[in-house]
Amino acid sequence: MKKMNISDAELEVMKELWEESPQTSRQLVDKLKQKTSWGDPTIKTLLLRLLNKKAVRRASSGKTFQYYATIKQGEYQYSAGRSLLDRLFGGAAGNFLTCLVENQDLSTSEIAELRALLDKHEDAGK
Repeated sequence: MKKMNISDAELEVMKELWEESPQTSRQLVDKLKQKTSWGDPTIKTLLLRLLNKKAVRRASSGKTFQYYATIKQGEYQYSAGRSLLDRLFGGAAGNFLTCLVENQDLSTSEIAELRALLDKHEDAGK
């Protein structure tokens, strides 16, 4: 996936579309107004920006448009995470993980998940 710059506000629109697609602009406006202090024009502007970035597409459905995310949530998360990793840690995933583990309280289950994932990657490298 090509790097896509999505603002924090645009990301809130994407989260709604990842949760449920398709949606009309009215549905998106109603949901986002419950979660934010944004008005209709702001939300519609964000939707238009996402259309221009090709992160969202729309299809005509009678007199309304249905909006869909064109990128998968996991793809975007990886791309954004990779960008952060490159900018802050020179691409060194180990340094990033060390920073997180040393500065974040992790639950027992999170530690077990990390340990299992690391073990899996270590086994794959042998």
